[in-house]
Amino acid sequence: MKNKQLETNSSPNPRLDIPQYIDQPEYVKNKLAGFSLQILGWTIWMWLIMPLITLFLWWTEGRNVYQQLFLSWGNNGRYSLYTLAICIGIFILMLLVWASYNWIRFYKIERRELSAPVTINEIAQSFKLSSNDIMLLQHNKNLTLYFDDHGNLIKYDVTRHEL
Repeated sequence: MKNKQLETNSSPNPRLDIPQYIDQPEYVKNKLAGFSLQILGWTIWMWLIMPLITLFLWWTEGRNVYQQLFLSWGNNGRYSLYTLAICIGIFILMLLVWASYNWIRFYKIERRELSAPVTINEIAQSFKLSSNDIMLLQHNKNLTLYFDDHGNLIKYDVTRHEL
């Protein structure tokens, strides 16, 4: 695979520089080892590293919260446990009132409508292709679509795999 920056060229059918093993899965060997390594990595991340990071952050911020709330009782600053509890209670009450209002207003009212099914002719018209091309694209698993700078489909390749 070549490592080049994407350049804007004037060719009507630019080719993507895709390695063969992406389009042909038979090139990928030893999938069990890859999946096992991935599971081991996520397990280490979830069971060891994330709890350690969480403990460190709880320790540092817990000390800060303790100093701000419990050791500064006498200065009557902006932060006090009583003020924070009142603010949290007010916000919870506001949320419950808003949720109750919406439940009463919209109970048993369905405002969403199902969209009409799209026909093959409509899809073909939006992609500027024939109906036969759309049916070919719908019945194949592996497709490569090429778009221009304006988002218009300019070319497609259908990759067929022999089993």
